[in-house]
Order: sequence, then C-alpha cells, then structure tokens
Amino acid sequence: MESKLIRQKFIDFFVSKGHTHVASSSLIPAQDPTLLFTNAGMNQFKDVFLGHEKRPYTRAVTSQKCMRAGGKHNDLENVGFTKRHLTFFEMLGNFSFGDYFKKEAIAFAWEFITVHMALPKEHLYVSIYQDDDESFAIWHEGMGVPADRIYRLGEKENFWSMGDLGPCGPCTEIHVDRGPLWGCSSIEHCGPACDCDRFLEIWNLVFMQYDRQKDGTLKPLAKTGVDTGMGLERMCAFMQQKDSVLDTDLFAPIRRMTETISGKRYDDQPENLKAAFRVLEDHVRASSMLIADGCMPSNEGRGYVLRKIIRRAALFARKLTEKSLLPELSHVVVADFGSVYPELVAHEELIATTLAQEVDKFSDNLVRGQSLLEKFLEANQATKILPGDQAFKLYDTYGFPIELVTLMAKERGFTVDIINFQEEMTKQQERSGKQTQDVLDYVQLPNTIVSTFVGYDMLQTNSPIVAIIDENGNSINSLPAESFAWIIPAQSPLFALGGGQVADKGLVTHDGHTRAIQDIRLISGHCALRVQAQNTMAVGDVVTVAVDCQHRQSVARNHTASHLLQAALIAVVDPSIKQSGSYVCSDYLRFDFTTAKTISHEQLNEVERLVNKHIRENQKVVTEHTSFAQAKERGVLAFFEEKYAPELVRVVSVPGFSAELCCGTHVHATGDIGACKIIELKAVSAGNRRIVAVTGSQAIDLFQQLFDQAKDLSSQCNVAPHEVAAAITGYQKIIKEQALALKKLKKEARRASIAHWSALGQLIDGMHFLYLDVPEAENDELKEVAQELLSKKPGFYFLSSSVGDRSTFVAMLSKEHIDRLNLRNVASWLKEKHGVNGGGSSVLIQGGGAKLDANFAQELQAFLADLR
Repeated sequence: MESKLIRQKFIDFFVSKGHTHVASSSLIPAQDPTLLFTNAGMNQFKDVFLGHEKRPYTRAVTSQKCMRAGGKHNDLENVGFTKRHLTFFEMLGNFSFGDYFKKEAIAFAWEFITVHMALPKEHLYVSIYQDDDESFAIWHEGMGVPADRIYRLGEKENFWSMGDLGPCGPCTEIHVDRGPLWGCSSIEHCGPACDCDRFLEIWNLVFMQYDRQKDGTLKPLAKTGVDTGMGLERMCAFMQQKDSVLDTDLFAPIRRMTETISGKRYDDQPENLKAAFRVLEDHVRASSMLIADGCMPSNEGRGYVLRKIIRRAALFARKLTEKSLLPELSHVVVADFGSVYPELVAHEELIATTLAQEVDKFSDNLVRGQSLLEKFLEANQATKILPGDQAFKLYDTYGFPIELVTLMAKERGFTVDIINFQEEMTKQQERSGKQTQDVLDYVQLPNTIVSTFVGYDMLQTNSPIVAIIDENGNSINSLPAESFAWIIPAQSPLFALGGGQVADKGLVTHDGHTRAIQDIRLISGHCALRVQAQNTMAVGDVVTVAVDCQHRQSVARNHTASHLLQAALIAVVDPSIKQSGSYVCSDYLRFDFTTAKTISHEQLNEVERLVNKHIRENQKVVTEHTSFAQAKERGVLAFFEEKYAPELVRVVSVPGFSAELCCGTHVHATGDIGACKIIELKAVSAGNRRIVAVTGSQAIDLFQQLFDQAKDLSSQCNVAPHEVAAAITGYQKIIKEQALALKKLKKEARRASIAHWSALGQLIDGMHFLYLDVPEAENDELKEVAQELLSKKPGFYFLSSSVGDRSTFVAMLSKEHIDRLNLRNVASWLKEKHGVNGGGSSVLIQGGGAKLDANFAQELQAFLADLR
C-alpha cells in the first residue's frame, strides 16, 4: 500500500467518525519558547488542551509535519544507522478535546488497524502504563486482546510529555510482531520493550490528563483529552514489508536520483556507503521542509540545527561523489511532496539555492577541519579519546557541529570528551554574554485570570489589577512600595511586543501617583506591565493605564509601511517572497525576507515608488475579523512565527494591494504614513535579505538632510544641483590623476636619492647596515627602495614610514648574510620592545604598529651589535 493512500485512508476514517480535518501546522512552533521544532501532532493544540483556547470542534484529525533534531527529542545522531530513526517525519493523529477518552480512542485505533489496514490481530501486541488498569480492561475485555499480549511498562516507555512543561499523560501503544527473522527468536525473551527490531511500534495513544509544572509536579487538566500519533513512515515500512523506513516509497525517488548522480547503485554498496545514502535521503527531505517553512541556516537556535543537518548531509555526500547532490535532490523532494505541502513548490528555488550556498560555504572549512582533526586524532592515538577543547576548536574555528565531530571520530574508533566540550561551550557563552532562560516565558497563570487588550479603540483605561508577577515568575498578592514587579490589569490599552512590533510606551497611575511603565510583555498570554510601586500595590487595586500617543503613532506608521513594502516586493521582485523576521519601532522599520533572487537597483527603486504611490493615494487601512481558513482562501499572508486562532483572526488590508494577518497597531489611512524611504538593502545570510526604511518625520528629516547636503555641494562645485554627481566624478578623476602624478614624482625622487642613501650606513661586524625613514611611503614603496639599495650594496636595510601615531616598516637582508642575522630575532625584538608586529621570511620581514621614536635607529644598531 503506497504512502499517499495510507495517509488519505487515515484522514478519511476519522472524518467519518466526526473529526475535523485540520491542516498541518508549520515546523516552526508559533510563540512557544518551550519547543525548538514542532515534534508531535498535538503541538498546535497545546493551548486547547490547557484550556487557554477554544476551537469550533472537539475532535480533530491531522497529518502533521514533525522534526526531532534538537532539544529533548533529538534523533539526529541515529539517522542513517538505524532502521527507524528520522529527523523529519509525518505523524498521523486523532485528537479529542474534552470529548471522548480512553474507551473510544482505543476502539477507533483497533478498528482502523484491524479492519481498514487489515493487520492480523494475532500479530498485534499492546503496551500500557504500569498502573493503568482502565486501559488494560478496555484492551482485554472490550477489544479482546489476550492478557499475555498486553505489557505493563514504566514511565520511560508509556508516559508521554510534549516537553519539559505542558500537557502530558499515560499512553498505550500498539506494536506489531514481525517474527523471529527481525530479532529475538523466542517471544518469551522479547516484547514491545525489547531493543531488537522484532516488535515495531506503530501507534501511540496518549491520554492527556495533566499539565506538568516548572517544579515537575503534575496538575490535572480541567478537561481530559486524547492525543494519538501513528508514524506514517513506520506504517509504510510494515505495509510495504520493508526492512527500514528509509526503504519505503517515501524515499525511493530520492534514492534513485542519488544513484543517478553518484553513479553508485545502493544495493551494491558496503554498509558505510549505504548509510551515506540513508543520511542524505532523510536530511535533504528535512532541510527542504524546514526552509519551506521559513527556517534559514544560522549560528543560533533553529537555524543552527538546520545548519547541522545540512553539514552532516554534506559530509556523507562527499563519501558518494564530488558532484553537487543536495540542491538536485531537493527538487525531487518538491516533486514528490509538493501536492501534500504546497509551500515546497512556492519556495523550490529558495530551497535549492540555500542548500547550494550552505554546502559551498562549508566545503572549504570541511577540508581544513578534517586536516586538523587528523592531527588531533594522531596526537591522541594512545587514549582513543578526543579532548573536549580540541573538539571545541573544530566547532569554533571551522563550524563543525559536535555531532559531526563525534561521528567523524567514531569512524576512526575514537570517542569525544563531551563533558569538557560543554565546559568550553559554557565559557564561550559567558564571554559573549549569552542570556540565560527567561523564567517569565514559563509562567502559567490559572484560567480564572482574565485580561483584555482594548488598545485598538482606547488609549486610556481604568481597571483593577488581576495578577502581580514578581521578577522570579511567582504570583504574589501585593507589591511593596518602591519595589518592581509585573502587573496585569483587567483591561489594557498597551500593545505588548509581537509580530515584530515593539511594545507601546505609557504611564500607570495608582493611588494618585503616576509613573512611567518600565516594560511591557506577554506573560501566559496576558499583557503585563513592569512597574515600580510608589505605595503598596495589591491585586484588586484600580490603576489608570495611558498610552504614549506620539510613540504609538510613529510605530503605527512604520508597521503599515512594512505591509506595503511586503506587497511591493512580492509584486516587483518575487511572488514567493516570505517574511523571515521584522522589527518595527518608532524610528524605523526593518523587514527581513527570503528570496533566491538578486534585487537590482532598478527593482528596489520600483519597490519604493510603488509603496509611495499607495501612500499618496491615501487608501483606507481596513481591519476585519474572519476565520483562519477563510483568510487563507483569500490569499491573506500569514507568517510562521505567529500564532493564529483558527476560528478568529484579524486581517489588516489595503484593499487591492496588501492583506496580512496581523495583531499590531496601524494607521487609519496610508496617507498618514507621509512618505517612505528605503535606506538600506543587504544580505543577512544565504537566501535572506534585509531592508531598512524610515517613514513620516524621519523620512522628511532624511530628505531635508540630503537636500541640504546636495545644495551645499552644488554651491561648492559651482554647478546646478542635478550636476553635482557628474562634477564630483570629474573631481575624483582629477584627484586620481594628480595622485598618480605625485606618486610618480616621489618615486623618481627616491630613485635619485638611492646613490646618496647607499653611501650612508655603517658596518656591523662586516655587514653593511642602514636605517632609513622615508616620509609618507607605502609598504610597496618601502620594499622597492630596499630592493634598489640591496642591488647597490649587499647588507641589512631597515626602512620605516610614519603616519600619525602608526608606523610601517620593511626590513630586507641580502642572501649572503642569512647566516649572520636571523630576522625572526629582529621581529621578536620589535614586538617586545616597540610594540611593532611583523613577520616574513629569512630575507624579508614587514609589518607595522606603534610609531617609532627618535632613538629607534640607535636602539636597533645596538641590538644588532649585541646579536653579533
């Protein structure tokens, strides 16, 4: 049975059971600091299980894109060397939000597996959490599974958590016994918990009962739920009778293309090269999916994990061929999965370009790093342990992820001192001032706390405080006078940081005293204000909160302009452009976006012209609410880092030109922006570009500044303003010609002085020595004079030239005196005594540093005499 059919049969079955088919969410979790990547089907429903969000349905079915290559769930090192592990996979799942529970979930699973997938019941086994008697009874009495095929296992196997915090609960799993050919010969010494491959877990049913707190305690959920996950790849492996998930039809097209490009047939290769095939098959699929969802290679967070995946793939690709593999294989991924995940098709060019650039960037480092690794391994042959500081050097200098170093060392029979490596990493983080975890990201307030943002319509509110959070993330009832804490009012007109927009500024009045708000942020989904209390402040006290209107309006201008800029870029440059980040403050806007295309100067001017055209037309900025599905059908833009409630989203649009899902503040009409001026376009990373622009008074100030400068230059050049550029070009040409003429005259003057300089100097132990200061000479000019002097009279010549408080030098020795003088000693003396750095060969050293003092010639002469 093909993978596409299995996926569709699963969705159709649960739709027939009253479930709503919900599209896969992005691999980038929206506004969830506890997760690096979406790693399970329930991630997008986390707030539903917590009771923080309601959906128009209580049953759902999904085919969810998942990634397990970082954080708690990390399978990266196993990929390619086991039969089951993948970084990217698809999780088929059905969910209940306070609707059905264990009985119905188990019945649905059993029916689908035994009836619709026709798996033989006699080959199916079940595992349950060790004390879950209810599940045992349902399986045994309700489904007829014999007691000896139901295994009670511990927390490691049968208690599921999404992460360190959040929804969790006991689970039950369905396993299929594939027989003794796959593992242990006797069932008496085997079972679902055995490490062999005889038992294949195909479905995990999690019964969501608890919310794990930051202190590790389990808090019962207000409503129980069901979260199930059946790995599509594992089900395909069983249904297609394949030895490995990577042997299924999901990976077959990638393998065929790898064989074509490399000229190597998979089945004919030794195991180490088969592993290389498998790593590539997984990694190119994973990296393509990540890039399509907006993740780009970087040195931190998700981007660094993507970079690790690409670099690991590049290492294994070199084992198969010197030809380019990853970009070509990405086209196969797009062709095979594009109908299921259309974002792949939209970003096909960006995916291929990003992979090509990232592999090229790493290629040189890979060669140099491997050379250094060989030296390290040779030096540690006795212990067969690569020290952590050496592994860190490979990481820090050549960009080798520790997983890559570990893999390369393992191939040579070495292990890596991971503890020492982590110590070195910690030291570097301390040196660079990396921030520790923010405890406020993990605060979970009870559902009884209710607060409302009213800032779209109101700029000042009077309402009671519903919660106070101290600096350590703890809820408190009162705040002592002159102390700092975060307060949450029942109503707030202040916008917290979100969607790239900076937070508002404002004032809070309490007990007759008004103070500036220090900071604004979301805590557990509520707008929290960091304040310093004048008098004791308590939950229930009424506070007046007011917005800084001037700051708000400046930010709104830039935010609306960023929407116009996005639309103009799509219209002029590339329809597949995708926002990858933004920063909107009162002074300017910064817009990051992904594109594989080069943006010309003419295109950038056209983008700016189009933005200002819509500003001049003073079009109304419309805000409306609709469902997420309806917004997507209309082509409204949504961004991967933002979280959108499916039943109610806010659309901000300039009709006929721009439409985006956005929670930020905006102007009422485009004319309020005044004007927009792009001041910078630059590449941030491979496939990632950044535009910086100003609007409103900042744009007018910039225009005025540029006008004043042009007018001043016009006056100085005695030409019309529009002729300034041509005049300056003409002056530059004249200056260049004069500089060349002056350089020629200086050169002729120096040549005329050669005979005179050659007659100067003195003998030191039979060697002619001359120190010469040549004013305003460049390094190549000093070298030329030294060579002329050597041709006249062999010896040792030290020439210097000073500009300001810095000096440049060239020291040249004739070959017949190499045995008399070691220039390395001269370089060491220069650095130690005079702060001048230099280096070179046995006949020439050159460099520069601090200005040489008036006594330098005598000191150098004395030093040379002492050497003899």
